[in-house]
Amino acid sequence: MTPEQTAFYHTVVQPLEAQLLGLELAKLFSGDLYDMQDDPLGPVSLPDFGDHGLLLSPTQVGRLFMAPDESNVDIAALAEQEDGTPAGVHAQSFTDFARPETVIDVCAYKDVIGAGVRIDALYLKTIMLRSDAPERLCTVAFALQACTAFQLGFAEVTGYAAGKGRGDADPDEEEDDEEDDLVGYQVWPKFGFDAPVQPVEFRGDHRFAQCRSVQDVQEIDPAWWEANGGAREMRFDLAPNSRSWQVLVNYLHNAFFEEWYE
Repeated sequence: MTPEQTAFYHTVVQPLEAQLLGLELAKLFSGDLYDMQDDPLGPVSLPDFGDHGLLLSPTQVGRLFMAPDESNVDIAALAEQEDGTPAGVHAQSFTDFARPETVIDVCAYKDVIGAGVRIDALYLKTIMLRSDAPERLCTVAFALQACTAFQLGFAEVTGYAAGKGRGDADPDEEEDDEEDDLVGYQVWPKFGFDAPVQPVEFRGDHRFAQCRSVQDVQEIDPAWWEANGGAREMRFDLAPNSRSWQVLVNYLHNAFFEEWYE
């Protein structure tokens, strides 16, 4: 870690992780995982990540890939997919918390920025939980993922935030139940994910004239985004002191913690 990363770890990430691990929901991410033959999952090697490869403990696997305890986890290197999911190492977690016929699918991949600079990144391909899953399970799962990813040297978490608002929908228009059931565009910004926005999206609402990102809109009127926002690729910036971390910490504070560290 750089000196800045080390300082941020000790002042923000480590205390945040300690707070999270005091929650009952965090006990679902202790690393009690199984492979596809129902044998206990052992250490997982990611030789192409980190400075000299990564060897993940089952607990790190569960937290990095959002795999709750008692999941069966299938880890495989896959090529880039037609839906835009990047080539990388997928961890598909078969859990009763996922919606029927779906899995929790998170991909570790190498992203390219600038002049060929490659960074370690995570892509959230499928995170669709049952309606009766524990409340705020996704919140705790992602927060632990962010803490773990930072410690392992990952630079960002990306994903397609699906769904759309119906603020301007025709009241006589028949709703698409499947589309309306997808609320990633609402949820992920609350955790600190961000993405560019275009002026045309605001339909002449001058309050948003200076907005360039989803988080800009959220700061002005989060209810407007919930009603009128839409699907797009979003990104959580794991860099120290990023806007993403600021939003996530504030959200967790309001959601869980009555007392917070200075």
